[in-house]
Amino acid sequence: MEIEHRAHRAASLRINYLAAGKGFPLLLLHGWPQTSHAWRKVLPLLAADFRVYAPDMPGFGASSKPDRGFDKKQVAGDFADFMETLGHRQFLVAGHDMGGQVAYPLAAMNRERVKALAFIESGLPGFGQERAMDVGSGGSWHFGFNMAGDIAEALVKDREAIFIGYLIRRDKVGIMHADAVTDADIEVYAAAMRQPGAARCMFGYYRELFSDAADNGEFGRHRLAMPVLAVSAEQGYPGGAERTMRQVADGVEAAIVADCGHYVPEEQPVVLAGLLRDFFRRAMTREGSMEGDQDSIA
Repeated sequence: MEIEHRAHRAASLRINYLAAGKGFPLLLLHGWPQTSHAWRKVLPLLAADFRVYAPDMPGFGASSKPDRGFDKKQVAGDFADFMETLGHRQFLVAGHDMGGQVAYPLAAMNRERVKALAFIESGLPGFGQERAMDVGSGGSWHFGFNMAGDIAEALVKDREAIFIGYLIRRDKVGIMHADAVTDADIEVYAAAMRQPGAARCMFGYYRELFSDAADNGEFGRHRLAMPVLAVSAEQGYPGGAERTMRQVADGVEAAIVADCGHYVPEEQPVVLAGLLRDFFRRAMTREGSMEGDQDSIA
């Protein structure tokens, strides 16, 4: 299966992305502190059934490093435009971690365009993620650190591999299998974070969490009607994705991936790809639109 490496330009924003396959379009949004590289094992498994796109989100990887625009509503708008420009009026979306926080407003703002949503090991500000941010209640320290401002960039500079490696391999929620994310993979993410402006942009996603909570509150006033799959990991945040999605969506399916930490696309790609393939096939069969939007291959 050939994986294409491409770039999309719109106004001043460049989106670097991987693409493969033919069929109904599927957008994969990676988590933090990763890039499209996070989908390297999943993308080929889904390309037999879908036209799959795995972009570097703005500020990550080889995509642009803008000065602002890291609230998830804005990033979601960027990806709605991205899919429109590629010729896809309707599409499927799956988001892991921070990518899930983008995928939700993307679906909420494009209810006729997003035909189904997969929300993977993610939470939403305004709908329970605050508990994960509260260190005093067992939440993770990295939320406050990443939101702290210039000091975070200063402390991580020249230590990107140590920082990213610790997050991915930490005892709580980290990977269960050491070979799932290798030192070479960590270096891919570290090299991306070393680019000028990258750390500022990446931390910027955390610094917008309070504005995201306000936006999500507005979106949540109207529940999602499209099919939703909530995926969590047995050794990540088990049940968290389901608890979040049931607050904002109807018809939620849920799955927990066994023997897996938070980084599901890298640790259990075969299981995840199977869950996504089956869910999206069922969703599109119900919609009766699996044959639509297949001729526009970008």
